[in-house]
Amino acid sequence: MREPSTAPVRDSPLLEREADLAALDRALSEADAGDGHVLLVQGPPGIGKSSLLGELRRRARARGLTVLTARGGEVEQGVGFGIVRQLLGAVASGRAASHQELFAGAAHLAEPVFSPTTSVQDDGDTAYATLHGLYWLVANLAERSPLLLSVDDVHWSDEPSVRFLLHLAYRLAGMPVLVVLATRAGTEHRRPELRPLLLEARTPVIRPLPLPVAAVERLVADALGAEAAAALCGPCHEATGGNPFLLSELLGELRREGRPAHEIKPDSVRKLGPERIAAALLLRVGQLDASAPALARAVAVLGEQARSVTCAQLAGLDHRLARELADELSSLAVLERGEPLRFVHPIVRTAIYEDISATQRAELHARAARILTGAHADPEQVAAHLMATDPSGDPEVVSELRNAARHALVGGAPDTATMLLQRALDEPPDERDRPSIRFELGNAEHELGRSTARDHLLEAARATDDPLLRARALIKLAVDTQPDPTRQRAQLELYEHAARDVLELDRELALQLHAVRLGALLFNLDLPARFEDDAAAYRDLPGETPAECLLLTFAARALLAAGESVELVGSLTERAVAHPAIHGHGVYFWLLNATMCLIEAERYDTAEQVLDRTLRRAEQAGSPRATARTVWLRGLVRHARGDLRGAEVDGRTVLEWDSPNTSVRAAIACVPVVESLTDMGRFDEGEGLLAEHGLDGDLPPIIPMSLILLARARLRAASGDREAARTDLEELLRRNVAFRGLSPLIGFAAPLALVPIRHALGDVAGARALADQTLGAVSEARSRRATGAALRVAGLVTGGRNGLELLQRAVDTLRSSPTLLWRAEALVDLGTALRRQRSRTAACDVLREGLDIAHRCGAVPLADRAVAELRAAGARPRRRVATGADALTASERRVAEQAAAGMTNKQIAQALFVTLRTVEMHLSNVYVKLGITSREDLPAAFGCHRDNTSGDPSVATP
Repeated sequence: MREPSTAPVRDSPLLEREADLAALDRALSEADAGDGHVLLVQGPPGIGKSSLLGELRRRARARGLTVLTARGGEVEQGVGFGIVRQLLGAVASGRAASHQELFAGAAHLAEPVFSPTTSVQDDGDTAYATLHGLYWLVANLAERSPLLLSVDDVHWSDEPSVRFLLHLAYRLAGMPVLVVLATRAGTEHRRPELRPLLLEARTPVIRPLPLPVAAVERLVADALGAEAAAALCGPCHEATGGNPFLLSELLGELRREGRPAHEIKPDSVRKLGPERIAAALLLRVGQLDASAPALARAVAVLGEQARSVTCAQLAGLDHRLARELADELSSLAVLERGEPLRFVHPIVRTAIYEDISATQRAELHARAARILTGAHADPEQVAAHLMATDPSGDPEVVSELRNAARHALVGGAPDTATMLLQRALDEPPDERDRPSIRFELGNAEHELGRSTARDHLLEAARATDDPLLRARALIKLAVDTQPDPTRQRAQLELYEHAARDVLELDRELALQLHAVRLGALLFNLDLPARFEDDAAAYRDLPGETPAECLLLTFAARALLAAGESVELVGSLTERAVAHPAIHGHGVYFWLLNATMCLIEAERYDTAEQVLDRTLRRAEQAGSPRATARTVWLRGLVRHARGDLRGAEVDGRTVLEWDSPNTSVRAAIACVPVVESLTDMGRFDEGEGLLAEHGLDGDLPPIIPMSLILLARARLRAASGDREAARTDLEELLRRNVAFRGLSPLIGFAAPLALVPIRHALGDVAGARALADQTLGAVSEARSRRATGAALRVAGLVTGGRNGLELLQRAVDTLRSSPTLLWRAEALVDLGTALRRQRSRTAACDVLREGLDIAHRCGAVPLADRAVAELRAAGARPRRRVATGADALTASERRVAEQAAAGMTNKQIAQALFVTLRTVEMHLSNVYVKLGITSREDLPAAFGCHRDNTSGDPSVATP
């Protein structure tokens, strides 16, 4: 971390700004020392915000900070990431070697902002990925030297840039980056999206005060002479309210009149209020030359694209004359000197722009768009002018707006794309083009998570004559409406017709439509068409394309529901996931189906390999949404394997990243956490989590609620509330019949959990009947995991010598299964039965093995029971040493796992969507808790050893 610079800074020429300048110096020192934050300069127009920012930039450069600047403008509000491009565009377009270094790692996701292409990955998270990439671009820049990011007139920023500034503001802690924003007071009321950003500013907010009378007197004396100061100071202060810009304009106007100071009447000064000053400015421009107003209007209309040659074209002037007029306007304090042409203050630009009639304004913007198109300007810059024109049914305007929208969407600005496409519809377009535009609009709105996406996609699908467009619109619509069974039901017929129409043109699209139709059937099980029958028809597909593989996963799920051999289910699923392109498939069902089938087939290694590849792709794409759903599935695999801590970490990761806002999403996200907390004996935490997300009451009878209902029942049983557990499980069995066994991971787990509860509640006959029934069903499926568990519960309710034999068979069966927690349960139950049969030596051997596995899994209640049984058998069990890893929080373990795998701090931060400082903090805590001193010790202290061979009791554990 750099030490604060002590470079001398010259005295500021600003008047009465000592307190503000001291605040600027403090902010620079803090950022220079690595304490990044947002600094806000707020006040009315002309109060001196821009002057303060200019002084801040000068002082920052003197300290050696890299200074990057941008200024908002009314025209530029329609250009996606326009402010970001001003800030970072110059460094982003540097030398090839420098460019490669700056865009290393996750920063590569930001490249489309500066050099957009027309292709976009359909990950549904482009907007966030772009913000993620821009953040790491800033982080890479800050590694070179501390940064000052200065944004003037942020109230005119485009929405994507505001989103990025807010995204960055949340992550500035520990970075040598100062973000300074200047804005007019009260603008957050007109633009509510600015409010969260402005609230991130560190206090105190710098609010420049009007100049006091003494300062006004000094300025009047400097401009008009000392003899005028006494007489005109009061009127000047009264006319301008101490506003520095208005005072400067007033004094300039008085100087230009050329009257001696003693002839200037105080009353005439008082009449020169802000409105008169603006009128005088316009008059001044008009008096310069007959062509000067046209040039000024061109500058006002063009905004950031106001190069002198472009302004000359728009004003209809010779370039040489335009250049001479620009110099004259600079002398009159209307324009700044240099390129592009800019007004000295936004107040001046506003006065010029508002003096143009609405009709002429629209015409000038239309001409500006044509000129910029001819100059091959950025399509979004062209579109920004088209947005200010009146709709006229011009096909060229529609084409330009659509082109700009494509660039905006690829560049991670779907909000800008949405605005442009809506304007294209208002033009209006030719009727033949309207469905395509609605499809593009629906795509952009889908990216933003807006419900209107569904209507536009559906309208596009129904209105178009193009089978390819219809197919793409319906596939996107299916993804968007996946959690909504009613919408899916209504769309079934559309999927069927579209698949038939597109088959000869694009077989892959047709197969994807078959897949989304299967998804709709899966959530509407009361229809005449049966999911199982239709899905089974695809089991013989060769799996040579991604869509074929997608359908194979549905076929595998249907076989699983039918009670077929898990070996067959596992083999079919492995064939489905073998195609490398499947990992990028936009229809998420493939991963869900495959993971559930692989868990039931006990092919945990394959499942984790598939999920790891998908996870890497999601991380590289910068998609927290895709990352969260993949991590959730990994949590289910880890729990099934017996890695309880890992499952909890994955589940909590989903809750942190995905912020579930519906009961269905909350129910899904909570499953691995509640399951793990139950097996680890942390019952209060599990119950609190259910209550927090409203999952402790009645749950709707839909498939997505099945897993959380099972998890809740297991939690209630483990915490002693057997009656509630029985109620939940019997309800789950009724639902599973109604769902025809299609609810994943429920078929065997629910009855197996219910058997010991019925037995404990005195329903011995019911328990034995259910145990026998379940044992028969699992035998047909030939699942080692389910068979072993069924033998275990049958042994518990049978008792005696026959029960002991069943428990021994359960252990023997589960020794060949990688399902370690279930193996540990069978071992402890067998050891308990042997101890009661007074076979103490055999009991102790079995109990020690069960204790070891239970402890390694983190199953505290089971391990405690094993210890109690060992003591009852007369043994002295070795003291179970609680490792430091037990004390790691979910976030700490998440970081430690990545570090143990060899990832750098930056790679971890990019993969987990956190800051470097967060990673450093977590690793520091991990070292203390594990009793190590560096990341080199992590592989040994945090190594993972999976159980891939039968009979080996080792388990992934810290």
